[in-house]
Amino acid sequence: MKLIVITGTPGSGKTTIAKEVASKIKDSELVHANDLIKSKHIFSSYSKDGAMVVKLGMLAREIDRLRKSSGKRILIIEGHVLCDMKIKGATAVVIREHLETMRNRLEERGYAKKKINDNLVSEAIDYCGANASMNYKESFELMNSKDAASTIVSIIEGKMMPRKQIDLLHELVMLMKKEKVGFI
Repeated sequence: MKLIVITGTPGSGKTTIAKEVASKIKDSELVHANDLIKSKHIFSSYSKDGAMVVKLGMLAREIDRLRKSSGKRILIIEGHVLCDMKIKGATAVVIREHLETMRNRLEERGYAKKKINDNLVSEAIDYCGANASMNYKESFELMNSKDAASTIVSIIEGKMMPRKQIDLLHELVMLMKKEKVGFI
């Protein structure tokens, strides 16, 4: 069985892309990490901004159990927290997004301004990409696009692509100038 992790900053589009990937691959199963964390109570508390404090070791064991029990050829797990974990044998795909698009999505979800800004900075400095490249033997980064799901299917099929650097720091600086505020 192949295990594919789709991760990225909140608002990057990873859930939408993961659903599209799963619909394109026969004999696959899609698991949303947040649903798994909530249903199995794999968190210790909530932080002051409302985020779950996830027990990463317990989550890794639950994912391993899913891998062993799933009768599917491909197991796709999506979630932001997955970039912070080491999941043996998994291939990670980090979804990236332009900052204004991400900001608009997070505003629509009702995120507080500070949490939005924290996520924009995380995206600009490539927090998820840097962690995924350290935690997974194989990791890829893709900008969110209409072709992203098809590209992930190609990765799953073994058609490798070179890892390219996606730099969003310039976008962060331009966004800060436009809004005439600092983020940090």
